[in-house]
Amino acid sequence: MVRPVSDRFAAENDDARAESAAPAEPAAHAALVGPVVHAARIGGAIDEGAGHDAELRVGAPAGQVNASGSAAAEAARLLEPGSLARAARKLATIAAARLIDAPDAAEAQLRRALVVGAAELGARERAELRTRLVTAVAAQPGRARDVARAAAAAAADWAPISPADSTHLWIVAGRSWHRARSHTEAVRAFDQALLGGAAVGYPPGELARVRAVFAESLNHLGRYREAAWQFTEAARLIAASPTERHRHADLLWSAAVARECCGQESEALGGYLRAAGLWGEQDKIVPRARCLRAAAWLQLRGPGGTLRGPWWVTLDVLLTELNRLVAADPAAHHVEELRRTRSQFAQMCAQASGTAEHRPAEAGPRPRRADRPRFPEPSDPYEWWRSY
Repeated sequence: MVRPVSDRFAAENDDARAESAAPAEPAAHAALVGPVVHAARIGGAIDEGAGHDAELRVGAPAGQVNASGSAAAEAARLLEPGSLARAARKLATIAAARLIDAPDAAEAQLRRALVVGAAELGARERAELRTRLVTAVAAQPGRARDVARAAAAAAADWAPISPADSTHLWIVAGRSWHRARSHTEAVRAFDQALLGGAAVGYPPGELARVRAVFAESLNHLGRYREAAWQFTEAARLIAASPTERHRHADLLWSAAVARECCGQESEALGGYLRAAGLWGEQDKIVPRARCLRAAAWLQLRGPGGTLRGPWWVTLDVLLTELNRLVAADPAAHHVEELRRTRSQFAQMCAQASGTAEHRPAEAGPRPRRADRPRFPEPSDPYEWWRSY
């Protein structure tokens, strides 16, 4: 189901229309001729056919206009049909010439073109100008929010013309909102792109990246079940690619974490074991060790205090691998993984036997483990599992 873009979101993304709504003439007759004369001043200065006459007549004080006709009629006479559209196209041409060396100047010209041509440009031309505006803003560092707003406005303009172009621009908006850490807006944009029913003409690898970013924003909002689905779908898209084995394992791992966060622990257990197998095939011992430790904890703490699986076998396999690896290559990260595995194995043994680990009396009661809470905090679901 497509979620409508909120009024605030749409308003933020339509700077050009907001600019065009501001009157440009004095208060005495602004309501009557403001937008027309404003466009005439911009367009007339560019249109070579009527530029000089427009400057002399439209730029004159209101009192000098022929009293027999209204100021609006005078401005309309000066502007032949199509002159505003021609002026907007010339501004767009100027913007194209400046895009590489001065994207900020190109942005300014494109915004002027959208104002000048608002009344005469066709829907497709306006949509194309908005797309060029996205390119100009994106060429300027640190403008992620502005890129997102421009892309959302362009996507809305393209929607009745080309659903494929609209979908692409919603994805651009979603990625930009994600980079700006505005995850609510990012999820809205991705909803428009991926859940709106339109086909997404991306290669599988690129679409997997898009879904992974979508899932990360969902995680930040605490929507773990939806995030798990997006991670799983992203993993499916690249499962058959031999060049994407690392990313495939990472996506399965991320899906397992999201499933554990939303209480789908049995599904999470399968995901951890599957990811651990893929990491092992690539000789990646650190992520493999973390996935196996996470799986062992889920095997130990099943529903109602029952066991889900042989957690001791899972950790015994891991300890055997790590001991052999440290003996052959005592690198710091290998030693650290072995230390963590031994420590957590001891904790699991204590829990399984119903005994608590020894703590000096002066230390007070044993605090809750911050790295493995039973119900993770929704603000950052990744912090707690890094110690597995």
